[in-house]
Amino acid sequence: MEIHADFRDTTLAPTDFETLLTRLGRIADAIAQRGGIAKNEWHLQGDTEQEAKLYPAFDGDAPSTAALAVIREEFRNVTDVTSVGMWAHPEGTQIGGSMTCHILPQGEPDAFTVSLTNLADVSNGELVNYDDFVHYVSLIVAEFSPDVIQVGPVEYREKQVFDDKPGVGWMLYLPKVITVQQVPEARALIPVPEAGKKQVGTIIASVTDGVFSADNPEHVEVANRIEIRLVDQDLLPAYADI
Repeated sequence: MEIHADFRDTTLAPTDFETLLTRLGRIADAIAQRGGIAKNEWHLQGDTEQEAKLYPAFDGDAPSTAALAVIREEFRNVTDVTSVGMWAHPEGTQIGGSMTCHILPQGEPDAFTVSLTNLADVSNGELVNYDDFVHYVSLIVAEFSPDVIQVGPVEYREKQVFDDKPGVGWMLYLPKVITVQQVPEARALIPVPEAGKKQVGTIIASVTDGVFSADNPEHVEVANRIEIRLVDQDLLPAYADI
């Protein structure tokens, strides 16, 4: 199951790797705290599994010295477009995860993706569940102030209604206050507040009693109907406007 966020951050430079890894570390903390992947299992991506395991991403609460050194060397002569990728596959388990963040010059569109998978079970077992993913989306909002967050399996992309707009899939976050009257097809509308303050956005969920599946016609139909309603209400932005 994938969470993909599009955002613009005028405070985050493409080479500010320590800040970026610190943010990703807080997301790794949340995954660990909710019974997912332990934080010390995350390593920088490499050409091989053996190479990747050489560089742990975190050292306690901070980015690891080794990870920072490797990333800085990789982008030693680059100042405009960078990316940081990490993965986790705890030995002896059938669960896995990845996180990738692409950073462009300040103010231009950036992207963050986190994927969590139970490799032995397409339903994803306990690693992927409704309450945890609502929590992860809310945390990503706090870390990146995104313009949109899409949650769903990659396979849903071929089944969403509009090619030029984000799909609802399992969940869709928009930085707007959205009401039941506007989108009655939604199974849940979860308000996302700003650090104890006013609401900054809404998570729109198509399925609340299980894990969304692109192979389930009922799940796809609900998500499609929500997308159509959002467009009818002029609430779903085009990719070109994000």
